[in-house]
Amino acid sequence: MLAAFTSFAAPAAAQAPSGAVTVIVPFTVGGLNDLTARAVAEKIKGQLPGGIAVINRTGAGGSIGVTEVVQGKPDGTVIGLAPTPALLDQPQMNALPYKGPQDYTAIANTVTYYQLLAVRGDAPWKDIKELMAAAKASPAKLRFGTSGIGTAAHLNLAQLQAASGIDVVHVPFSGWAEGSAALLGGHVDTLVINPGEGRQLTNAGRIRILAVFQPARSPFYPDVPTFKELGYDIGVNLSFSFFGPKGLPAGVTDFYAKAIRAAVEDKAFQDFAKAREIEVNYMDSAKLAAFFDKEFKEHTALLDKLGLLKK
Repeated sequence: MLAAFTSFAAPAAAQAPSGAVTVIVPFTVGGLNDLTARAVAEKIKGQLPGGIAVINRTGAGGSIGVTEVVQGKPDGTVIGLAPTPALLDQPQMNALPYKGPQDYTAIANTVTYYQLLAVRGDAPWKDIKELMAAAKASPAKLRFGTSGIGTAAHLNLAQLQAASGIDVVHVPFSGWAEGSAALLGGHVDTLVINPGEGRQLTNAGRIRILAVFQPARSPFYPDVPTFKELGYDIGVNLSFSFFGPKGLPAGVTDFYAKAIRAAVEDKAFQDFAKAREIEVNYMDSAKLAAFFDKEFKEHTALLDKLGLLKK
């Protein structure tokens, strides 16, 4: 009598891709996305016999670079590092070759950060409570600046308005350079900024940080309250995640996930993150895929409220 056996699929062994690897960064050289990708690439290059190169493919809110990865061959020779807005929000606002997390492979997350609300150093509001009271007392008067329509800063502002009931004027800019000049020049009352961007101006007393959008206080601004402390459980994060084409072999995905984990846990990378006031937040492929799905659904609701979902 033959014995019955139940077969189980063994986990795929981690396997480096064969051939030269290209890491696509969808934003400009020298930006945080680019610097993060290069810091990780430098750490893992010794494990890639074919070498590794970081290439910038900019434009369209990051969707040009993401599309190039999505349309690449799923063998591990083309991967990308992109922030969540490019991966999750752009395909919901625009007709693109990728529709969402189902169209690419989650590999690993590197860092996560939350934004801050800044005012000029001589602004009349001593703290966030005074600013919120002023906004409620004078509807549609205060001007809140962000880095653009549909950006994380815009979503953070939209959440704040919905949770608090304030009515403010949204002023979108092209980025930190334009927005900070407008804030300092008195053209807007507040500006939603990324950590690290305003450190020099903060230290010089030219701007003040009134609140942070993250759930807990920032270790870089320990005296600044969170919006959650005020009763507003809000905050859209920005995470920089490695991803690949749909159908990336499990062994290759596992190889990258393990290599990236070692890279971000290295002291040099930890120091890199600390210097830029962002926090290392490693997630492996499974956790990152679940994170993508959760964030995608939450952002759908936000974009819908703002009227930004593609028709």
